[in-house]
Amino acid sequence: MKMSAIEISRLIIERKISVHEVVSSHIEQAQLVNGNINAIVGQRYEEALEQAKKLDRSGAVKHDKPLFGVPFTVKESIAVHGLPNTYGSYSRRNDIADKHATTVERLLKAGAILIGQTNLSELALWPECDNVIYGKTSNPHNIQYTSGGSSGGDAAIVSAGGVPFALGTDGGGSIRIPAAHCGVFGHKPSSKFVPMTGHFPLDRYFGQRPSAQFISRFFAMGPICRKAEDLLPLLKVISGPDNIDKNITRNFNEHQYIDSLKGLKIYLPQGRLYPFLKPVEKNITRHINFIASVLEKEGAEIIPIKLPFLSDACDLWFDIISTAKDITLNSVVNLNHSLLSEAFHRASGKKNIMLSTWFLLFMEKIAISNRKNYLHFLYCKNKISAQLNQHLDHKSVLLLATYPSTAIKHSRSFFSPFDFLYSAIFNVLELPATSVPVSMSKDNLPVSIQLAAAHGCDHIPITLACYLEKTLEVGNHLI
Repeated sequence: MKMSAIEISRLIIERKISVHEVVSSHIEQAQLVNGNINAIVGQRYEEALEQAKKLDRSGAVKHDKPLFGVPFTVKESIAVHGLPNTYGSYSRRNDIADKHATTVERLLKAGAILIGQTNLSELALWPECDNVIYGKTSNPHNIQYTSGGSSGGDAAIVSAGGVPFALGTDGGGSIRIPAAHCGVFGHKPSSKFVPMTGHFPLDRYFGQRPSAQFISRFFAMGPICRKAEDLLPLLKVISGPDNIDKNITRNFNEHQYIDSLKGLKIYLPQGRLYPFLKPVEKNITRHINFIASVLEKEGAEIIPIKLPFLSDACDLWFDIISTAKDITLNSVVNLNHSLLSEAFHRASGKKNIMLSTWFLLFMEKIAISNRKNYLHFLYCKNKISAQLNQHLDHKSVLLLATYPSTAIKHSRSFFSPFDFLYSAIFNVLELPATSVPVSMSKDNLPVSIQLAAAHGCDHIPITLACYLEKTLEVGNHLI
């Protein structure tokens, strides 16, 4: 199937297709492709099929459930009661979730049917999808390439047709980068809308620590979809306060698509955002300029702009966790074991953590020596936001790369480990951002762009994503 979740639910409610037909066809596709891409690491096929049969037998069509009968997957690090919750980490290899994450509970109540859990990078920390528990996930367009990280399993199975949407998390591009690599739509919501309850840092390990609420401001749960029209309805389902994530004060119920692009300002950032970043490939730059011309024909105003202060946002991303005194990466990943002991483990052939994770732990040792306190961090962050808000308002967006290249081959991220910062800056600034597939490269890999908006204006990049999908008619090429 290539339909959206909303269209599938509508056809079920109109009794044009059965729930079992929908769920079984998606499971068949998931089984067909998963041997090659390793996207689904926790199957829930039998339970999903039985649930579908019961719904069909009951004959009860739920008009108040916007996702009635729609199959979906969840990133394994998001808690699902009774299912593994290891984060791909050896130290958590036996963990089972004791309750649903808030967002999972809301999707199930909206009628969606969970068919499985998907793979991720270890502890959701790296822009490639690989870990010591489940192994690596490959790109459906070419299995020699990564699906991206950390929500790489989600993006891969959506791209391969296994589900119409998946639930992921984004702490530094972890929804948008996999979506870009796999050629699907991914949205990181504004802060204050979607609770992080049931995922780090608001999990059973760290949720009660004082720093957890602060860190969760800069993390996000959000959808990865094969159709852009699902993004806003899904946000409406999963958003709103849950009285656990104290940052959440709003929901998306009042958000509507914009009617016209006339007068909308499209800012094109110029120059390199950060000294350590790889320049954006010419192919992606060419597509960014092409998209700008498409939007300009609809009445949008295209404005090239230099935003040098975004480099400070890149620096600040590394301080999000290091600012916390009671939560460290080493405590999250390595149970505070010494890095030297882990190096000996690796030398003896016992790989308890990924090399990428070891690298991040080493970087943390350096960063802690230059740690900011909360007040200094927020001062720096608010200063950057004030500068950006001079341009970005409720009638404008930034148009830029999600990642400086198309999908890279497995293990190549070590050669340019900071390229995720094209996306991570919007985690620091708490802004909404959408990754939008716009074309295919000559080597048959998806080309995607990123649209970012002012806080709370998620509907603007989503509207543009819907418009571009219809205008460009970008299709997914399945393996």
